[in-house]
Amino acid sequence: MTPTPRPDRDGLTLRERRAQLTQDEILKAARRLFGERGYAGTSMRDIAAAAGVSAQTVYDSVGSKQALVARLNDLIDAEAGIADLARRAATSTDPGEVVTTQARVTRSILENCSDIVRALVSGAASEPDLRPPLEEGRRRHIFGAQQTIERLRTLGALDERLSPADAADTLAAIADVQCALVLQDGYGWDLNRIETWIATTSGALLLRPDRTA
Repeated sequence: MTPTPRPDRDGLTLRERRAQLTQDEILKAARRLFGERGYAGTSMRDIAAAAGVSAQTVYDSVGSKQALVARLNDLIDAEAGIADLARRAATSTDPGEVVTTQARVTRSILENCSDIVRALVSGAASEPDLRPPLEEGRRRHIFGAQQTIERLRTLGALDERLSPADAADTLAAIADVQCALVLQDGYGWDLNRIETWIATTSGALLLRPDRTA
């Protein structure tokens, strides 16, 4: 009788854990090579070699090259700690802390994943395969802004002159990571200045006047 695989403390069996580690190595290799060579200049064989696996393992574990690059948004979310930042905002009763959530998210993405973002942004103009993941990243960003605005509404801290839709659009625009890259690369702003500007501007434009420091 074949023994039933025992899950670890995260609920994964040894086989599932190994598969996850293999996927992680493949994504790390793809991330590095896309940043160094660009999307078009990186083949699946290149990624397999860098990850120490066969090309077939890459296809079996992650899928096509397009599927692989689509997973980079999940890698950004994980490495930037987006879920933790979102949970913190969702439970906070301090409007000042909530309104700065997107500033912290943008700073964390730049701090941990700017190489991925730059590869997607620079490559999307000429590589159609990169446009869907870039659009998916923007969709997640807008959703995060909407969640932040909803929390401010719940706390009674949102400026009543703004509709929730306009407020979410404003916050998403201010905290857009591509805009932050322009501030960093084009104007030489450091991460502290970028985060402070996004946070201060968000508070000034979105909070009720009596809730703005």
